[in-house]
Amino acid sequence: MITTKYYWIFMFMHLHIKQEEDDITICECKYNTNDPDSACGERCLNVLTSIECTPHYCPCSVHCKNQRFQKHEYAKTKLFRTEGRGWGLLANEDIKAGRFIIEYCGEVISWNEARERSLAYASQGINDAYIISLNARECIDATKSGSQARFINHSCEPNCETRKWSVLGEVRIGIFAMRDISIGTELTYDYNFQWYGGAKVHCLCGATSCCGFLGAKSRGFQDTDVWEDIDERCSLEDKPSLSMRPESMPKKRSKNNHNGPSRPLNREQVDAKFVAQFLASKEAQEEILKYEEQREEASSHLHLLYKDEVEPSIKENEIYGIDGVPASVAEKWIRASCMKLKAEFNLHSSIIRNIACTPQRAPDEAQPSEGEPKP
Repeated sequence: MITTKYYWIFMFMHLHIKQEEDDITICECKYNTNDPDSACGERCLNVLTSIECTPHYCPCSVHCKNQRFQKHEYAKTKLFRTEGRGWGLLANEDIKAGRFIIEYCGEVISWNEARERSLAYASQGINDAYIISLNARECIDATKSGSQARFINHSCEPNCETRKWSVLGEVRIGIFAMRDISIGTELTYDYNFQWYGGAKVHCLCGATSCCGFLGAKSRGFQDTDVWEDIDERCSLEDKPSLSMRPESMPKKRSKNNHNGPSRPLNREQVDAKFVAQFLASKEAQEEILKYEEQREEASSHLHLLYKDEVEPSIKENEIYGIDGVPASVAEKWIRASCMKLKAEFNLHSSIIRNIACTPQRAPDEAQPSEGEPKP
């Protein structure tokens, strides 16, 4: 095995995106000197949506607790040599469940370059390829330079997990504790290893629910070319370069729902004009028609907003998909969606109330609205 030169870094190696002021999400927290947890704690809107507060914009100022990636607020850890699995990382203090432990740092590269590097590493005899998926277009390569998170081993029963956060407009990956971890315990997380074919690698995590092989849950996994335990290539330290770890490979949703009857995609719209003609009260008719007009306006506004702002933003930031939509546009979309739902609720409530409480015309007196067949 060829030893790879490794450079320890603690910064996110990326071509930084300039965050526009309109895209900065500002929380509503207010710092209370008598309550230190009031400064962007668990109830902070940004924390709940996995967004770090932006310095100089957070209402809690220097007291803000939601800048852990930016301030490198890592838990105390320690490198150690495992038995048969290369290097590992220990908790060097008691770690509470949910705590941010360390950021997975490295060089951000495209998926195409990741594949090229994977082959290049293999040709150079470098079997330690620490490549993890960042998003649909990019990966983090910590093979030659990265944080100590690269030494965290895989386990089928992990005590940590990876989470994606938005930090100053960029997607970052952190390792978080899934449960309370005692000092001296090895840190592990599930690589979600994707098997690309070829020889299989035994999983050496030792968990009671171990799958037996890395990538055993991948499609196309077949019982061929198994590496024996005595083969030194079995260790996670020496895993093949094809073992790129797409920790959040998007899962395709099944088109068919087998857990119950499929729900219709399209709902029939209420013909408010037709319903209004059954009401004898002119005031009731005008009320229903007014809410129908508001619903049409809200629906039209929502459609135009998607066409003019949301869709162009998705295309412009196709690397991040819908996650790349600016916060200002997302807020407009949420507000417009709420207005549409409110308009629909008002219309349906008005129809039910007026049908139940106001006199109605005889069926032969009512006429269908334009474009509707006569009853």
